[in-house]
Amino acid sequence: MKKILYSVFMLATMVLAACSSEDTTEPDVKRGMVLKANVEDTNTRATITDNEGTWKFAFATGDVVKVGNDKVESYYTFTNGETQFASTDAMQTTAAANWYAYFPGETIDLANQSGDFAAIANKYALAGMTASATTGSEGLTVTMKAKAAVLCIVGVKKDEKLDINVKTAGDKYVSGLDAVKNSADFSVKTSDEKVSLLSKQDAGVYYVVVPAGVKLSVYNGETLIKTTKDAGLTAGMYYTLLTGKTKGSATNKLGETIDWVQLWAGGPKFATKNVAEKMNLTDACKTGDAYVWGKNWCTPTKDEMTFIDAIHDEDGNLKITPLNTKAEVQVQNGVPGILYTGIQPGYTDKTLFLPAVEKDKWGDYSANYLTLTIINQGHGSSLDFHISGISLNYYYFMNKAYTTETTKYLVRPVLAEK
Repeated sequence: MKKILYSVFMLATMVLAACSSEDTTEPDVKRGMVLKANVEDTNTRATITDNEGTWKFAFATGDVVKVGNDKVESYYTFTNGETQFASTDAMQTTAAANWYAYFPGETIDLANQSGDFAAIANKYALAGMTASATTGSEGLTVTMKAKAAVLCIVGVKKDEKLDINVKTAGDKYVSGLDAVKNSADFSVKTSDEKVSLLSKQDAGVYYVVVPAGVKLSVYNGETLIKTTKDAGLTAGMYYTLLTGKTKGSATNKLGETIDWVQLWAGGPKFATKNVAEKMNLTDACKTGDAYVWGKNWCTPTKDEMTFIDAIHDEDGNLKITPLNTKAEVQVQNGVPGILYTGIQPGYTDKTLFLPAVEKDKWGDYSANYLTLTIINQGHGSSLDFHISGISLNYYYFMNKAYTTETTKYLVRPVLAEK
């Protein structure tokens, strides 16, 4: 499997067969040569996340590099085996020539990409040439440089249809890349008809290879997401683009403006504060104008409140696995609670704090946040957690939230969206 990292790799190719002309009056033309191809080390920080990190390019078995020169019209095919690349048709030249190499081939189709991270290396354009003219008899050395960039497309809204298409400055649709003959470069292949580079039926995080170094406009359907500067995107870099907002505000029927934040793609938009007073299950289940904050808001479901997975191991220690977010105990305004932080691209700077407001005689804090999910014989489900000092002692969903009018729970609303 290919992975993309910023570092140097070495490609060694060897052709074992050789032949020569039997007519001594003709130049000796041999098949077979050695190729060393180095990918330029950009030594740059990836912009896909807010974390330090690098990404590399490495070949996999079966990968192909196309190699040509300015003495022939066609390209030779080098295929990667278990330990080396090999070609059965590559021929040395009788006179010194400039050699050019292209990965993954001389033509790259950018339409209908899968969006998977592991697949972007299959479209990741590299091109390079020998430093000086050579016959290839003593081997070839080529430094290959990235000619593409990667868009990290974050579909924000649940059930949002994604139709990512890209236009050039000439208002043409990008469809692919073509190797420029006798040049260490690719040209942008375009179409007058719309070409979808990515089509998805739901929110999520997807990866799309696009040309670098030219001005582009990125659309979701007919909606413009981003237009680059004239210089375009930098080759070898990631750019995170979101299809919608992950932070904002909305009013409630009390006349308040409430901030909200989304923590993962397709996730709910949580209010940044609780309803002022605790609520019983009956009132929490109301919707529309009857809801405590009005029709713009509602109580979240159990699924919408599933930030993490928490279980106790055999020794009774609480083990937390991030699902949609990570979680840590924090104290804000003198009150301990849990701070959830997004873990997906585009969300690593988004946080939500749920305070634990009940203090017992030992100085520990607990909280019960009601959800809209009815589970057990008409009882509701609530998110319960307990904090002792700076440690999270327990964390689970209780499936018997009481339905009596006097039994009330904390509520953290979400935006009511269709």
